[in-house]
Amino acid sequence: MQNETEARAGEREVDRVGSGMEYTPEMMNRIYEAVLNQVEEAVVISDDENKVIFINRAAEVIEGVDAKKSLHKSMEELYCPTENTPKHSRHAIVLNTGIAANEYFNQYVVKASHKVLNVIERMFPVNYKNRTVAVYSLIKNLPVMKKTMEQSLELYTHFEEEKPRNGTKYTFSSILGNDINFVEAISNAKHVAQNQTNVLIYGETGTGKELFAQSIHNYSVFQNGPFISVNCAAIPATLLESMFFGTVKGSYTGANNMAGLFEQAENGTLFLDEINSMDIALQAKLLKVIENKTVRRIGSEKELAINCRILCALNEDPLECIENGKLRRDLYYRLSSCILHIPPLRSRKSDIPLLCGCFITRFNREYGQHIRRIDSGLMERFLRYQWPGNVRELQHVVESAYSVSEQNLDVLRLEHISPYYRSFFAEPGAAGAAAPVAAGTAGTAEPGPPGSAAPVAAGTAGTAGPGAAGAAAASIAAGRVDAAASMAAAPAASQPVDSPISSAAGATDPMDFPTTFPAAQGDFRALPGEPTAHRPGGFPGSPGQSPELPPIPLKEAMDAYEKSILAATLARLGGNVSAAARELMITRQALQHKIKKYGL
Repeated sequence: MQNETEARAGEREVDRVGSGMEYTPEMMNRIYEAVLNQVEEAVVISDDENKVIFINRAAEVIEGVDAKKSLHKSMEELYCPTENTPKHSRHAIVLNTGIAANEYFNQYVVKASHKVLNVIERMFPVNYKNRTVAVYSLIKNLPVMKKTMEQSLELYTHFEEEKPRNGTKYTFSSILGNDINFVEAISNAKHVAQNQTNVLIYGETGTGKELFAQSIHNYSVFQNGPFISVNCAAIPATLLESMFFGTVKGSYTGANNMAGLFEQAENGTLFLDEINSMDIALQAKLLKVIENKTVRRIGSEKELAINCRILCALNEDPLECIENGKLRRDLYYRLSSCILHIPPLRSRKSDIPLLCGCFITRFNREYGQHIRRIDSGLMERFLRYQWPGNVRELQHVVESAYSVSEQNLDVLRLEHISPYYRSFFAEPGAAGAAAPVAAGTAGTAEPGPPGSAAPVAAGTAGTAGPGAAGAAAASIAAGRVDAAASMAAAPAASQPVDSPISSAAGATDPMDFPTTFPAAQGDFRALPGEPTAHRPGGFPGSPGQSPELPPIPLKEAMDAYEKSILAATLARLGGNVSAAARELMITRQALQHKIKKYGL
């Protein structure tokens, strides 16, 4: 009886909806807000007191503000003019006059984010009963406008344009992305390409540094010259110098007259990828070449003038490279006048559907498939994933489906991806998503359950049941290095050290970590006279320490530990910086920087 009553009520509801739903003011507000948040232009609305009552998502991105925190604040509190713009609020002018402001160029400062924006803006009043009750402005960001116009022009020239004939494959038309920060990076790269200055490109592995480098070359005055790319990490340091500068016959055994890369790149571009892997001494010679625009072949006394553009790339933060002794400070300052940062994929996830569509089109052609789209469930997993390998990893994940799946697929789903990549996107705790960490003795390994990609090494004391540390186990199964698995293989002869890692509170299935590490020559963990609080396991709050010591941040504890090691080593070696650097296995420049940092 109850089911029949519910059915009849449902039918009446359908009839009511079919005959025309009555929308409440709240529902209409939700609809208007949803529509405005999908508009590409920034929208800012102020009330009759010139206070903000709405900011859409595009405005949040362009201006770098939080819409909720900006509500009910006056326009003067949020924005201020620059020396190039009027010293009063245009919203206030439109509010007082009721006259719309047609499209005009505006420059203003966003106080919350300290951004100086150059925009094209239109402003309109909202009149009700002969009174202006609100003002709204439509804002276009100039870099985004420029990108849109260029894309429109490329539609007409795509099939007619010539492909590069200088050894490159990519131009700016090859770069896909609509994220605001990524579009600005492309705009900056095009501006830089028109100049002849050297450029430092910084981006994580897989973000497309060489793609940007080739595009800059093909957009510059050097586009008719050669493009030479060198991965500094792939070539031994002993060969790099002769490759860069060239040799003359007889300079060393087997040497012939050979032009170096700087000469070969004459009137073109030389791209040095992963320059942070280059030897520090060779970086000093590179700096001299950049400053003097001359090279000298090995074994020659003659200086040769060069005319080529040098692009350098880093896959780590430049300041961290300097801190770790991987990049010369003077070389960084020489290149820092023009640094181009490529944002990682995790910070522009809105571009993932666009990139996936591009890869599907490409691989459909290469593999003879006809996949139309990616399943919405798989796309949600893609959007949640952090993509440590960036765009290159996304490309390989999509391509793996073409390599292992059957023909005639229509929709790409999770089960079509290769098992190796599939484990990355499995839900935590899902069956077959992760292998359990097996118990046993050191050196043994047990296979995981069906669906796992690899057996998991055992050797820690105790047991861990299926599903323990699900996310970590998934990484183990996928072949990624796990700290517990690698430390479990440590030799039996070791030095005991208290482990600073403890199980999470409330965990029912903790993973056991080894509490011993191998003692090696030059180990500083037990330096004589070292304060106990600076030893591993001796930080405040760790097992075996007095509980009354207050906890300190991890970075401060690590800095204190590093300082104690440096002080003890320098004292033992009588202040000899070179000997201390050799013993600590860091460069002399890095040690001097740390000495200055800690005031030793």
